[in-house]
Amino acid sequence: PYSYAVGTESWTEVNTLTKTAMTTAIKERVALYVARTKNDRQTIAEQMGMPVSTFYSKLNGPSEFSFTEGKRLAEIIGCTVDEMFIRPN
Repeated sequence: PYSYAVGTESWTEVNTLTKTAMTTAIKERVALYVARTKNDRQTIAEQMGMPVSTFYSKLNGPSEFSFTEGKRLAEIIGCTVDEMFIRPN
């Protein structure tokens, strides 16, 4: 039931999930990863190859992750791209 537009630069709203809900789910996945691994968001930003300020902007809403960035983030935090859209239990 969750998907994204292949070939686009930004995530799109899908089904009943809003952009806000997707951003919240991604933030929670990152927070879970940080708590589990003791890595911080700065380390994730470095692994993503972007400035910390850019990562925070994408994580907190005004900017969006590109499809490629989303795939990379999923790899880093150990989930699938689809799982990033689902709030962890």
